[in-house]
Amino acid sequence: MNRTRKSSSTDYVTRFVLLFLALYALFPLYIAVSASLKSRADLFANPLGLPKELYLSNYAKAFETGNLKQAFFNSSLLAAGTVLGILLTAIPAAYALAKIPLKSNSLLVGYYFFCTTIPQQLFIIPLYLTFSRFGLTNSLLGLILIYIAVFSPFSILLMRSYFVGIPNELIEAALIDGASMFQAFWRVVFPVARPGVITTVVIVSMWSWNNFLLPLTFLNQEQVMPVTVRLGMLMGKWSAAWELIMASAITGALPIAILFALLHRRFIEGLASTGLKG
Repeated sequence: MNRTRKSSSTDYVTRFVLLFLALYALFPLYIAVSASLKSRADLFANPLGLPKELYLSNYAKAFETGNLKQAFFNSSLLAAGTVLGILLTAIPAAYALAKIPLKSNSLLVGYYFFCTTIPQQLFIIPLYLTFSRFGLTNSLLGLILIYIAVFSPFSILLMRSYFVGIPNELIEAALIDGASMFQAFWRVVFPVARPGVITTVVIVSMWSWNNFLLPLTFLNQEQVMPVTVRLGMLMGKWSAAWELIMASAITGALPIAILFALLHRRFIEGLASTGLKG
């Protein structure tokens, strides 16, 4: 009887803590959505309350003021180009590290781990000087190349940890049946590793869409700026239209939210079955 009471009280405490954490996490989203639907007078008069009247026109104004149409196109190109480059480079590299026995594998894994710890601020100045000499500043292609280089180490480690868990017997059976190494990878390994690939795609898409420092540094022309930089430019020097900024922020976060909603089951499956194994 006492055990039952203790377990029920523990359940209530756990649920209360989880509910509190959920409300704590959702409160900033509530503030952003509420502010995006208010007039400026209503926002400053009652910043935490619900809007007295819904101003859906804030989203149209924000889209026009922030030139978000071009910014969305630029961010989409950056995300798509980065994901494509990561898939073409990280998957073969991860597969080689996982399935080809070499003495330098441990050294390469350690090198990739080290690369994931290097902050972007450390190499941004020499990288900018190098890219400016080759005319790759103010270029989406140049920024895509930087994104691929920055996000590749983590992607390789993530995909490698998934390939390590695939039995070698599957590959050997396919080779015995007459398949080439590429056919064995494409028809046997890749379908099994698909959740890991989807996890990598979602993470890389989110990182490339949300990055602010690199596009702010390398893209100075308005026609090539992504959503994150355009949102930063909505902040004025002496004043800020917070209702438009919040509307732009909500609009800018929608593509990644939709992508995650569509792929969240595969993403969670891949994340749960993928560990950074040695």
